[in-house]
Amino acid sequence: MAEEITLEDYKKAYREIRKEEEKRGFLVHLAVYLLVNAMLIVINLIYSPEAIWFIYPLIGWGIGISMHYLFGVHWLERTLEEREAKAEYRARKAKK
Repeated sequence: MAEEITLEDYKKAYREIRKEEEKRGFLVHLAVYLLVNAMLIVINLIYSPEAIWFIYPLIGWGIGISMHYLFGVHWLERTLEEREAKAEYRARKAKK
């Protein structure tokens, strides 16, 4: 006979899965950022060293990857808790 799980066990497991997925997504994004920007630096320095332009995509994309980290990894726990609270509120409201 299968053992029942509590809602808290489910929420904890769900949070762990989401954290793993978001962390993996961020790491893939970071790897692509590093590889592409390394290529852009090489291309810039080989073909037009008199005009340093690689810094612009490096900074622009860097801002984006920073936001990805903050919202997708660093503040994820808080976001999940807020969503759970909203869902619980809605479920309690619908039960009345």
